[in-house]
Amino acid sequence: MPKGSPEKDSSENIQLEPLSRTPRRNESMDRAEIDAKAPLRHAARKTCDLDSNAGLHRRNFYERANEVVRCSERKTYCVLCICCLVLLVASLIIALAPFRTGCTCLQDDLSKAMDDEENAVPRMENGEVFPWDNIRLPAFAHPIRYNITMHPNLTTLEFRGRVTIEFFVDEETKFIVFHSKNLTIKEQIVKDDQEELKIAKLLEYPKREQLYLELEDTSFRKKNNYTLYLSFNSTLNSTELKGFYFNSYITPEGEYRYLASTRFEPTYARMAFPCFDEPQFKAKFKISIYRDRFHIALCNMPAINTEEAGFYLGTNLLRDDFQESVDMSTYLVAFVVCDFKRVFELTQRNTSVSVYATSHMLPHMKYAMITAARIMDYFESFFGIPYPLPKQDIVAIPNFEPVAMENWGLITIRESFLMYDQQETSTEVQEYIAVIMAHELAHQWFGNLVTMKWWNDLWLNEGAATFFEYKGVNHIFPEWGMMDLFILHKTQEALELDALANSHPVSVPVENPVEIESIFDTVSYFKGASILYMLEVVLCENVFKRGLNDYLNLHAYGNTETNNLWDVFTKHSKNTSISTDLDVKTIMNTWIQQMGFPLVTIIREDSTITATQKRFLASPRETGVNISQPKSPFNYKWYIPLNCYTDKDDPMESPMEVWMNMTNATFDIPSDVDYIKCNINQTGFYRVNYPKEMWTSIIKTLMKNHTKFSPADRANLIDDAFSLCNAGEVDASIPLELLLYLVNETDYAPWETALRYLKSWKGRLAESAAYKKYILFFKQLLGPITRYIGWTDEGSHLKKLLRIAVLKSAIKLEMNDVVKSARSLFQDWISKGKRIAPNIRNIVYMAGIKFGEEADWQHCWQVYLKTQSQSEKLLMLQALGASRDPWLLKRYLRLSLNRNLLKAQEVNTVITSVAANPHGYYLAWRHIKAYWPQIEALYMNESLSINNLILNVVPDYFITEYDYCEVSEFFKQHGRDIRSGNRTLQQSLEMIKFNIHWVKTNAKGVNNWLTEYFTDLNFAS
Repeated sequence: MPKGSPEKDSSENIQLEPLSRTPRRNESMDRAEIDAKAPLRHAARKTCDLDSNAGLHRRNFYERANEVVRCSERKTYCVLCICCLVLLVASLIIALAPFRTGCTCLQDDLSKAMDDEENAVPRMENGEVFPWDNIRLPAFAHPIRYNITMHPNLTTLEFRGRVTIEFFVDEETKFIVFHSKNLTIKEQIVKDDQEELKIAKLLEYPKREQLYLELEDTSFRKKNNYTLYLSFNSTLNSTELKGFYFNSYITPEGEYRYLASTRFEPTYARMAFPCFDEPQFKAKFKISIYRDRFHIALCNMPAINTEEAGFYLGTNLLRDDFQESVDMSTYLVAFVVCDFKRVFELTQRNTSVSVYATSHMLPHMKYAMITAARIMDYFESFFGIPYPLPKQDIVAIPNFEPVAMENWGLITIRESFLMYDQQETSTEVQEYIAVIMAHELAHQWFGNLVTMKWWNDLWLNEGAATFFEYKGVNHIFPEWGMMDLFILHKTQEALELDALANSHPVSVPVENPVEIESIFDTVSYFKGASILYMLEVVLCENVFKRGLNDYLNLHAYGNTETNNLWDVFTKHSKNTSISTDLDVKTIMNTWIQQMGFPLVTIIREDSTITATQKRFLASPRETGVNISQPKSPFNYKWYIPLNCYTDKDDPMESPMEVWMNMTNATFDIPSDVDYIKCNINQTGFYRVNYPKEMWTSIIKTLMKNHTKFSPADRANLIDDAFSLCNAGEVDASIPLELLLYLVNETDYAPWETALRYLKSWKGRLAESAAYKKYILFFKQLLGPITRYIGWTDEGSHLKKLLRIAVLKSAIKLEMNDVVKSARSLFQDWISKGKRIAPNIRNIVYMAGIKFGEEADWQHCWQVYLKTQSQSEKLLMLQALGASRDPWLLKRYLRLSLNRNLLKAQEVNTVITSVAANPHGYYLAWRHIKAYWPQIEALYMNESLSINNLILNVVPDYFITEYDYCEVSEFFKQHGRDIRSGNRTLQQSLEMIKFNIHWVKTNAKGVNNWLTEYFTDLNFAS
């Protein structure tokens, strides 16, 4: 390096300051968060409190008390005339105009505002035009290597840093553009191999988070390397859990401890250091971090050197230098400064897998550590390429949003989702820990080793990791039946959301950070995973595996597009069911480049079966959606791998396989066949409707011997029957009659699917004449299974999951025997301290609060405040929302705004638990409206969190035009506050429209069926 090289200065010229374990006086970790005790005055003035005895019907919140108004006779005539005129005009409008919802279009308003904002001339804060008019960085300059030195100060909550960026220029240019957000640049130098170059200007455009650097009297020469040297400072983020942020935890002794951590995906690395913050700009990173002797520093790579770095105000500072990384994207860089301890395990290839956590939580991290090591062994074998880094660290972060982040070699996960205690942790949490570990470890190959070129192909990262999270756990815990659980929790959920008109294609154009945030959703994760599962079944596992091996080896340390994945599968698809005149790209592009999925309708004429296809929409008639809009490159036709078996076949042996090549398909079956079952085990991403006589035969078979179908196929039949009814494709009698076999069902997958639909129908029928009969029907279905599973915490993994799901539903239905047992267990816990088994603990807490007194609620609230167990805290937060007392629910919602009592990431749990309560759903919605400024500030455009909140608080109970207009008008006012959640707002409104339509078209039919069912039942008895 030339004399005076900034490379050396980057670690030696930072002004040294001590780190501290104690913040400065009058400053806490939550100093910049919204103060819940002082809500905005205008919101407070507009919001009146509810009396604890007030009715819970939505209209009770708004109707005014009866008033007597007196006016003169003349005024009375005037008012009557005006009323008649208004009625006449309204009648004419209704007669001459087609029906539409009375609320203006939220989507159009928001989209236009966002488009205007994006298309505006880029002007800096001083009014001058910013020279680079593109939200994407120019492609002619790209980084080769970063040398970064960071010095976080946990006393002042500031950090200083220096970065040296070696970059390459493809073409001659006077300028470069890179990213920076909320950083103060103190010094800037540009050098070529020989000398320092004069900088004419360094301009910042905060709106696009870009810096523009232009040379004064020379240009960057084509095909040359240059070095950019920058020093900067900023503040550790204490309002958002992103960028380089401040964190804390409390020891069992009540002492506050502090740490600094990072979260850079998707576009937050620029908040920590200036960089080329786009995924295709991969580079090597060499990082140094200053710390005090009370802390350790962790980074993507192992530390190779630690040196004394000065002595300041009694504190001895150290500098850790970390090994240079492999080529990787900026969003995967990570570093943590903390006082954690570790446990570690070696993989079969002797890679160290370490879990870092607070010392008092460390004993609970061993399960996660062992699980991670075993899954890494499996992935190395299945992917055919060894884990490329020298170590894999996993850090349990006390406050973290989202749940986890796959930083290469330094995975960060929310602490509560790593803790496992065999005596205290439920089966659900145990499974979830394993799934999270597998997801983040799958990313070390899919996303880290091979990264998408741009965020439009986010599904290559997240879809693959979501699929392999289940495949990985299924390998190490085969008895858990994870691929059946994949169908329940991924495929079925993706089908539900992708049936909405406001869905989006798996591969979707995105440009700005708001758009990028918005696609971290069910489609990218769950649908992406589901179509990979479908492709694996089509190709068979061995062919699928060989294709993945090629993909990872060909593109290691590089970037890819979706077509690169299809190319390797096409190469290996010979001797599969795919026709020789088709390739994988042609087939699979119909699944990722258009939204939605097909409905396959089976038509039978004697021994000939015709399978037709059309786009499936949840409720096209009510929403007024044109089934062919928005335009699709494939006109909403798909290449469908249709597989079937008949009632005469063994499903495990050679099923029929038919390709529907964007058309209908015809095939023959024996004339004595009663039915065919298509989409075996629901591995295809489509729905199937059968002729009514086939549905009748299927239902008879289920009643006679339901094990003729696999548990996954039984779940699939329930899922399709209810969805088809919801969409108006079959009568309500089909799913209701199908459910009658459940009195003999003891498998988890069919019950979990059925309970999801039974609960959603319960909400939609809440104001219907059928409601009481429906509740009785629901209870009758649950009776045998509640007696089968009992309260003893025993059995297989799936039986334990079944027990949780069934007993929770029974409590919500207020089934007397179940409630009595749960309350007895609750009272024994409160009065005698008797332990409750972990798998029924949430159910018992919920029952105790739901059917208990205020004192029971207060007791559980105190347990939440005092317990050190994060899993116990989560259970309490979920249960506290089950109260039937409006005053307690209102109080609980308001307490959630107090950052001294609840963590930011716990607020969603509180609001969702209240919204899931029939006594609280409208209180939760009212709370969101009343305290929207605080809630919006809390989430700060966190798309995953705000999306989940919106979808969870607009449940099946919003079933009227009144509800639709209220939600629409509110988000018309506030939708721009959460632009990354705009699509979710549209989806929630579409769901309300769907609910309205469902009530109009199905409530009467359900009532008629139930009336006839109970009449027949009474007659038979």
